[in-house]
Amino acid sequence: MTALDIVTDALMELNVVAQGETAQPGDASFGLRKLNRLLDNWAARKVYIYNVTFPTFTLVAGLSPHTIGPKAQITQSSSNGIVATYIAQNNFVNGQSATIPNSTNGLSGTGNVQSATAAKFSIPLIRAAVALAADTGNAVLAGSALPTFATPNMGQRPQRIEAASLILTDQTPNVEIPINIRDDDWWMNNRIKALESNVPTDLYYSTDFPNGGLYFWPVPNYNYGVRLEIWGSIPQFPALNYVFSLPPGYQDAITMNLARTMAGAFSAQWSQQQESSWVLAMKAVESNNAKSPRGVTGDAGMPGIGTHGGFNYYDSLPR
Repeated sequence: MTALDIVTDALMELNVVAQGETAQPGDASFGLRKLNRLLDNWAARKVYIYNVTFPTFTLVAGLSPHTIGPKAQITQSSSNGIVATYIAQNNFVNGQSATIPNSTNGLSGTGNVQSATAAKFSIPLIRAAVALAADTGNAVLAGSALPTFATPNMGQRPQRIEAASLILTDQTPNVEIPINIRDDDWWMNNRIKALESNVPTDLYYSTDFPNGGLYFWPVPNYNYGVRLEIWGSIPQFPALNYVFSLPPGYQDAITMNLARTMAGAFSAQWSQQQESSWVLAMKAVESNNAKSPRGVTGDAGMPGIGTHGGFNYYDSLPR
């Protein structure tokens, strides 16, 4: 399935195109922009997050903050004098604008990605006139600074860090120690922000963009590992011909939501039946992602049993 398939299906819901017809280029481009705005909105709401991931990274001693965002680690490069081709651990996608800020070969430049496979991308018109040796530089999306940690699959920086743990890699087997997640006020009131230790106990996450800032405290002075729990959102689509797959329930939810948001732009009627279909599609996604809160009591048994006393709901007074 491609992004154009989703856009076309949404336009069919609005009777803008008929079965077998192709969307007008302008309508398709507008649909892609609306689709990416929809996915951008969903990436900020936990009820639309289909999964969490637990990537691991290696701390850099003495560094604060560590940054996290999209980055490709280049492992090989070659050139025919016109196009520089790079092999990387992370993926770029056709049409994305990429930058090589530094490399072993001294190359730098920006260009649109011409082709991309599981681990290969080519960038034209980069300053390269001779064959290149193995390269250990990095590549980032244009306009981005090189982050310390690369988000999985070139995804955007995390919206939130749900949990974190320090990995003691000098132990066999490795031992993980939970790290406290702190907020803005805690970081502001921290009086010795530059304090160093080999075991950071706290983490303040600053949601800067395009790279987020990870302020470990105390500042790590040993290269231990760290594991983060972050949201796994659906990435935006860089082009109409972008091929993708979706978790169960998301295809209908995205298609119906896209059609609903485009109805006004095309002066299309939105029927009660379509509204009901949209509600069911959204519930299928939201009900899977919304977690039931954990209930607790004052004691191991029912409230009111033990030393904590009880509550009289008739007069609203504690017992």
